[in-house]
Amino acid sequence: MQTDYTTQYNQMENQEQIFREKAEKYMVCFNAECPLHEQCLRWTVGHYVDSACHVVTCVNPRYAPAAKGRCDLFRDNRPITMPIGMTGFYRDMPGHTEHSIKRRLIAQSCRSTYYKYHRGDRPITPDMQELITRISREEGWQGALTFDGEVTDYVW
Repeated sequence: MQTDYTTQYNQMENQEQIFREKAEKYMVCFNAECPLHEQCLRWTVGHYVDSACHVVTCVNPRYAPAAKGRCDLFRDNRPITMPIGMTGFYRDMPGHTEHSIKRRLIAQSCRSTYYKYHRGDRPITPDMQELITRISREEGWQGALTFDGEVTDYVW
């Protein structure tokens, strides 16, 4: 399955363009004193904020945990490979298991977000992968968890 998302991000060819586009709406960080800033995606993207922009959403530079090296808002600035698409995910599952898993995933992430994951419009982050695995196992599915493909991207 080749989506626009896969085409745009899998190659990571337009990294500078992607960062410039994200900088307009992404929460960035300008705290040079943070011990994590060299590895933080928010710091990296902050360098691409246009100087003509009057207002920017950013992390409070005095946010105390960041000064201690454990920031809840930290995002790693290295891309990772994540699965995309769940159109064949339920193929081998019994109907009642499929229904239970789907219901619980929608309850955890909301219907529109679930379908973005399902269609492959949004990569399945490591946290979401962990949730999908946990819920599938709790609902009794011990088989393989199959996704439609994979993409290399940042965990925004």
